[in-house]
Amino acid sequence: MRSILTALQEGRLFELPEAGKARALEFLARILDANPDIEVGTDTIEEIKNREQECNTGIGMGVGVPHVRARREEGELFCAIGWSSQGIAYDASDGKPVHLVVMYYIPGAQKNVYLKEISSLVKAIRKSGGMDPIAQAPDLNAVRNLLLDWVSAGLGDTGPEAVARMIKLEVKQAQTAAVPAVPGAVAGRPAARVTVFSVLVAPPNGVFVLAQDADWVTALEKETGLAQGLSGNAILNAAGHQLFVTGSTPYPGGRILYQCVAIMNGS
Repeated sequence: MRSILTALQEGRLFELPEAGKARALEFLARILDANPDIEVGTDTIEEIKNREQECNTGIGMGVGVPHVRARREEGELFCAIGWSSQGIAYDASDGKPVHLVVMYYIPGAQKNVYLKEISSLVKAIRKSGGMDPIAQAPDLNAVRNLLLDWVSAGLGDTGPEAVARMIKLEVKQAQTAAVPAVPGAVAGRPAARVTVFSVLVAPPNGVFVLAQDADWVTALEKETGLAQGLSGNAILNAAGHQLFVTGSTPYPGGRILYQCVAIMNGS
């Protein structure tokens, strides 16, 4: 389960958008696009959609493992992880909603590693009693801790387990869900950047973006139709980013606080 451990180390665990399976897969596919090993010209979103039409990647127990198979042999197994507290209607064989989606990029030489990782993940879930703890987790920090428990179980008692325990300790101390820039530029492929932020919509005309980058906040608040876009299910492009709503909280007076993730558009 080394690629899952690496994803947790590098901040590739996200709360998924509320708008269903298609949006969740597109969101994770954009994260996968940041992998510098992916061949230039790969249409990750289209390949993921086509594979889902051929064979549903819900493996049961509330887990989905969509994937892209590389055209090259070399490279490392790479994944992005999404969590849905509500559960996604995934049309899995067991009919259960999916709470955990692990999307993979699989180089040819890593096929057996991928299959072993999925097998280890399934064993860890069964050994822990099922998906309920992650389905009922209050936030991403709790999900991260539970995943690290599974990684520890999957990696064994020596070596990488010590790394997993160290990360878990750091997470518990920091208790932060800040997401760094997603690494990755190679020739012909721009680096992607992921930003977690919030937007408070306060009628009749108040829209307040809560993020660290002051210039980007100003640009986003000038976008017309931002409030309407966040309230709908359409994909929203604004201020040079693709925006995904991962959650929302209503308040008195018609105010709504949206939890969002922005992915910088590669161009």
